[in-house]
Amino acid sequence: MFSRKYVFESKKTRSLRYLKNVLSIFSIVFLFYSLFCFIFIIVSDKENVLAKDSFFHSSPDLIVVFTGDLGRIPFALKKAQLHKDTQLFITGVYSKNSINSIIANYDKDFPIDKDKMKVDYLARNTVENVISTLRFLRSQDEFKRILIISHDYHIMRIKLIMENLKSETEPYQFFYSGVKTDYTHFRNLKILYKEVYKLIRTYGFLLLWNSGQEI
Repeated sequence: MFSRKYVFESKKTRSLRYLKNVLSIFSIVFLFYSLFCFIFIIVSDKENVLAKDSFFHSSPDLIVVFTGDLGRIPFALKKAQLHKDTQLFITGVYSKNSINSIIANYDKDFPIDKDKMKVDYLARNTVENVISTLRFLRSQDEFKRILIISHDYHIMRIKLIMENLKSETEPYQFFYSGVKTDYTHFRNLKILYKEVYKLIRTYGFLLLWNSGQEI
């Protein structure tokens, strides 16, 4: 039944009430969305700590870099300096780049043994990065403990995809390390908020993924 207190409400008052209700709903949704964004950073921090502890006295068998934003390759190369014998796999490399061009860009700061580097040119998104990584691992026998490098906002989505596409019988242990992002810049904050949407979209995609499908 229509509330009596709205019987003599003017059109202007009614419009203002509707606007207030819409703004209240929007504020609540925005708050929960922002809290979800914060979870991304917490997950990345925990994964960073886990990776650091796991490789404090030992080295990963392979370091994998998911390209896409500035800073990931030099961050991975810095990690490689700590683990001299570890191989490096860079997935999603632009077709005009090569191992030699990567070395030319970064060799001044990070001496690189190009014999320990492999690149993948096919991947164009995170799902394809994961697929390329799994295919590379399956082509080798020696890689069991893998450190994956990306940005902090990206780690949660990578982990979700990897856990869904990796076979339960495969012996790989994945660890994650994210480049820290400065969220005082609007560009980076926008990327973080967009990443939440990408995670939701990816989750829907994975629900439709045929678990028996070969990759």
